[in-house]
Amino acid sequence: MIKQIKKLLTPADIMLIAILLFLSLLSLYAISAQSSEKQVEIRHHDEIIYSGNIKIDKIIEIEKDIAIKVKDGKVRMQKSNCPKQYCVKQGWSNNLPIICVPNEIAIIIKDQDRDILITK
Repeated sequence: MIKQIKKLLTPADIMLIAILLFLSLLSLYAISAQSSEKQVEIRHHDEIIYSGNIKIDKIIEIEKDIAIKVKDGKVRMQKSNCPKQYCVKQGWSNNLPIICVPNEIAIIIKDQDRDILITK
């Protein structure tokens, strides 16, 4: 079986397979080496009202009927007084932003070194 494979593959094919395998392993290493320290930034009326580590469990109350929950490295809009409740229905997120347009609230998840979402 190995002799049949050798007959099918040229030295250029073997070199291409080796390069692709190397690049795959290199990309896996790069992904795993990225900083996993993420920060949660909460903006209300375009002002930062909270910024903290996403791994620290916390409930942030913005107003009486608006609360954001951070737990187990994820964040969600726990309750809101907006009419359609899209922000609450979005559920948990650990990388995508959560936006509540009627209340002008943005929950942004950032890496410690760089933004995942660039605002403005």
